[in-house]
Amino acid sequence: MDTLVNDSDSDSNSDERSARGLARNTPSEKDVENVRHLLRTLLPLELVDLAIEYAEYWPCLHSESPFRVRFEAEAAPGLKIAYCYLLSLPIPNVSTRKGLQIPQVKRIEIHLQSHDQGWATHSGPWFEATIVQDAGESRPKWLNAALNYPLDLSLARADFQQVFAADNLRWHIASNQVANRATQHHSVVWTKQEADGPKDAESSKGREGLGHELVRALKPGDRVAILALAEQWGWENHVESGSIDIYYSV
Repeated sequence: MDTLVNDSDSDSNSDERSARGLARNTPSEKDVENVRHLLRTLLPLELVDLAIEYAEYWPCLHSESPFRVRFEAEAAPGLKIAYCYLLSLPIPNVSTRKGLQIPQVKRIEIHLQSHDQGWATHSGPWFEATIVQDAGESRPKWLNAALNYPLDLSLARADFQQVFAADNLRWHIASNQVANRATQHHSVVWTKQEADGPKDAESSKGREGLGHELVRALKPGDRVAILALAEQWGWENHVESGSIDIYYSV
């Protein structure tokens, strides 16, 4: 697509990608607009967005954490520990030729590497996702700290209660294999389409099999928080790294 932009356009695209936190090898918002403009000279108008959709030519917000963290449930009040391990970038408002647009989140990919303490007889540590608002009265006080490093939410009871309040939805990502010290690679992909398989909206480890709800609920200014948890005496969650990619249309 080099023919669509001049040198100044390339520089501005690079600046946009850096400012947005867009993943490498994915288009910027301006790239998508340029391709849409070109396709309108080649295809009927009603086919242009269909072509972009079919190609999944979407910008991607990428966030990752290289922090290696080990935490123990027995160190937390009530024997339940919860870390905010990783926060996504906020969903942006998008400026297009038509003006300010609200993007549609298309897909979320989450990758985590972790394991438990290597011995056990029942269900072990796990991961959940929840939505955190980046502005306004609902912006949590702990957000700034969690943007810099994994944060133990159980250190402040009010923070813990806010995240685990009954009206704050959380979605199950994955659980560590029980009694296995080997590093496990957890990968999930959520789209707006409801996935096949078992579902449990009442699970104590987050709403299972219902990740499409999170994708549909995201709006500009929202972040996705990746929570790492462990519960009961002796349980440990060893987290080695993690990432989240949020693809959205413009």
